[in-house]
Amino acid sequence: MKKILNKDRNWVELKLGSINPLFQAMWRSFEPMVFDEDAESMELEIHNNNFRLVTNPNFWKTCTQNKKLFVICHEMCHVMFGHWLINPNLNREWANIAQDIVVNEYLSTIFCYDPSNDFATIKTVFKHKSDVVERKMDYMYYYNLLMQCLKPSSVKKNLVA
Repeated sequence: MKKILNKDRNWVELKLGSINPLFQAMWRSFEPMVFDEDAESMELEIHNNNFRLVTNPNFWKTCTQNKKLFVICHEMCHVMFGHWLINPNLNREWANIAQDIVVNEYLSTIFCYDPSNDFATIKTVFKHKSDVVERKMDYMYYYNLLMQCLKPSSVKKNLVA
């Protein structure tokens, strides 16, 4: 796997510092980002007992500068919010979607990139019911709503109430 070039790593570090110094500090403490064609887009992994971002080089090339910073911050938020500690009784796929909603809703309040076109947000996941879904930082809230949506009889009762 090819590592991010130092000049690109330094650019990201500088830009993250202007968004939030915490993101900049995390970027410095992570293992250097690597490129892997097997990655779907960008993902977080543990490498050498540390976090590392792995991104698909084709995905990276298609991203604007703002989107690059957004997806980096997105993955870092999963670390900040402790999202790797998922209850084993939860459906992992739906828990990941719920966690993505939390992260993207949080980032949309501090970031100049609008995630609603590309990512899981209240509006994109809950669509026409989004106006009754509260904005919460607890992914279990969204997970429970998603589980209710899988049971058609309970959707109206719980999402409209």
